[in-house]
Amino acid sequence: MKGFGLFVKTLAANTARLNSLDMPSGRLTLVLGNESADLDSMVSSLALAYALSPALNTPPIPIINTNRSDMALRPESTLLLRTTLANDSFNALTFIDDFDLTRVVSYGHKHGLDVWLVDHNAPASRQVELEPFVRGIVDHHVDEGRCKQAERQIELVGSCATLVAERLRNTLGRVEPELAKMLVAPILIDTSELSSSARRATDKDIEMVSWLVPQVEWAWPSADQADQADNSSDEVESLDHVSSTHELYKILDKLKGKVSHLSARDLLRKDYKQWSVGSPVWTVGISSISYRLQKWIKRDSRKQIKKALEKWVEDQHLDIALVMTHGKAKQKGVKVYGRDLVVAFARSVDKEQQRHVLDGMRRSELLGLEPLFDEQDDGPVFFNQTRTESSRKQVFPAVKAVIESLSA
Repeated sequence: MKGFGLFVKTLAANTARLNSLDMPSGRLTLVLGNESADLDSMVSSLALAYALSPALNTPPIPIINTNRSDMALRPESTLLLRTTLANDSFNALTFIDDFDLTRVVSYGHKHGLDVWLVDHNAPASRQVELEPFVRGIVDHHVDEGRCKQAERQIELVGSCATLVAERLRNTLGRVEPELAKMLVAPILIDTSELSSSARRATDKDIEMVSWLVPQVEWAWPSADQADQADNSSDEVESLDHVSSTHELYKILDKLKGKVSHLSARDLLRKDYKQWSVGSPVWTVGISSISYRLQKWIKRDSRKQIKKALEKWVEDQHLDIALVMTHGKAKQKGVKVYGRDLVVAFARSVDKEQQRHVLDGMRRSELLGLEPLFDEQDDGPVFFNQTRTESSRKQVFPAVKAVIESLSA
C-alpha cells in the first residue's frame, strides 16, 4: 500500500476530475462525510479514502460536505488539516460546492459511481439522489435502516475516526505520524479527552487512542510550551509544536468553542444536520452550538433569538428546528458542563401536532428536559437538558420516534 503522503498528493487532481465528466474516466468512488462537516467527519472521510485506495484502480475522492467558504466557521478543523496535510494539500481538498453533484449522479448512471458514507449512514435529505449508489458505510450513529445494499460497519463508539483507525490498524499495522495525529484529534474532541464523566468514550475509543499516540511525532516539551494550551489559541498557526494529547485537545477544543463573535445565523449553520422524517414527511433540522444558551440570550436577547430561529426555519424550509447549546457555565462560582435545547416549529405545523411532539420530548428519558421559562403559545420553547451525555447522536433518534408516532 502506498504511503499516506503519496495518497495526499493525489488530492490535487480530484476537483478537476469531478469537473471533467464529459470525458469518461471509469468508475468513480466518493467518500462523503456528513453535512455538519465537523472535525470527525472531515478526518474520517480523508482517512477512509486512504484505507480504501489499495483496492481501487483510481484513488477514491474524499468530499468535505460543506461549502469551501464555510471553513472560516471551523478554525479547529482548518488548523489540524493544514498541519497534517500541509497548506498546498489542504487547499487541494474537494468541498461539496466545488463541483456539480447532479452531474456526478448522471455520470454514475452511465459509467458507474460508488459512494462510501462516513460519519452518517444515510444520505442527507438534500443529497438523497446518492442513495442508490451507496456501496459502503462506516458510522457511529444509530442505524436509520436505509441503504440496505451497502456494506456497513456501524458501532456506537464515541468517534467515527475510531472505526477508521481500527480499519487501518487491521490492514497496515502502523500509520504515518501525520495521519496518527489527524486521527487521534477527533477522538479526543468527541470524547472530551476520553473523560469518564462525559460518558462518551468506549473501550474501542480508548484502545485506538492507545494505538495511535505512540505513532505521533510529539514535540519535546519546553517551558514555553507548557502553558501553550491555556494561552490564546488565536495565535496558533501550527500543531507541530504540540507535545501531548492534552495539549492537542486543549488547543483544538478552545478553537472549536470560540463562537461568541458569530452571528445568530452563523451559529445555527456552523454544525447543522437536516433529515426528512415520518409520513407525511417532516423536515427536521438540528443545530449544535458550543455556546451556552444563557450567554447567547445575554448577548442577543430571547426576542432576537426568536426572530433568528423564525428566519432559519423559513430559509431551510423546516417543520421543526432544534438548537442544542452546550458548554461550561458558572454555577455557584464553579464552571460546570451543561446542555440546553430550543425547539421551534414552522407556522404551518398545527398546535395539536406541536403539543404532541413537545409532550413526547418531555417524556423522553434520553433528554431529561426541564422548562427554562414559562411557555408561550407562539414562539420557540426553551429547555434545560439534564441528560448532558445525550448529544445529537441520541437526540435525533428520540425526536424521530416522536414524530413518527404522529402517524401511528
